[in-house]
Amino acid sequence: MQVIATAAPATRAQRIAVYRSAVVAVLLVLVGAILAVVCLATPIIGSLMPTGRPTPEEMAIGVVGWGFAVLVPAGFLILGIAKLFQTVDGYASLRPRTIAGHLARTLGPDHVAAFDLLLPGGRRVHELVLGPFGIAILGDLPPASVSRHQGSSWEIRGPRGSWVPIESPLERAARDGERVRGWLATDDRDFLVKTYAAVVTDDPRIERTSACAVVRTADLGAWLEALPPQRGLTPQRRERLVELIGSVAAGR
Repeated sequence: MQVIATAAPATRAQRIAVYRSAVVAVLLVLVGAILAVVCLATPIIGSLMPTGRPTPEEMAIGVVGWGFAVLVPAGFLILGIAKLFQTVDGYASLRPRTIAGHLARTLGPDHVAAFDLLLPGGRRVHELVLGPFGIAILGDLPPASVSRHQGSSWEIRGPRGSWVPIESPLERAARDGERVRGWLATDDRDFLVKTYAAVVTDDPRIERTSACAVVRTADLGAWLEALPPQRGLTPQRRERLVELIGSVAAGR
């Protein structure tokens, strides 16, 4: 199996950038929480509210005060959570790849694997395999020690120990498959490559969905080989797909 090398491995500067992003996310959430407590749990905002028959100026001051109390803390919290999602994505890109060696030993030369692809638009795809069947997106799961899930709801433990909702890895893998298919379709509008989505895990608690399969690590090679070949995926189109994937992996 051919493996398309991505850009250089994560450097110290990239790791520091992820840590810095985590600190910024925590600070934003913390500031939002502090402002919410100060504004809503203390008499500061209440003192700005007029009593009796207020004048237009007093009414304007009250509206501005309550607007600040609601919008500003909420804005910091939203920015902090968004930054936390970005940090999780960046952290995932630094994690070691453990599936490549297994695939290389079990799949033939008609398969191509690529890792940590940054698609146009900024979406990162953890792992991708191109084969006679089309393209399989292999989703990444957060470490079990810092994550928990109930059905389709997933959470990850934040730096301060609190649980923060995150996108379901299975839903993410399915969406990544749609994005990859749409991206490749812009190059060849006469051909739509078939995409599959799966997460590779040995955790029996994770159940497949209608859009994403769950495959055991030992069964990954057999699962890929069992996918039906796609008609229309000619050698010429395959080489073009390899070229496009390689250009993204190289950061061009």
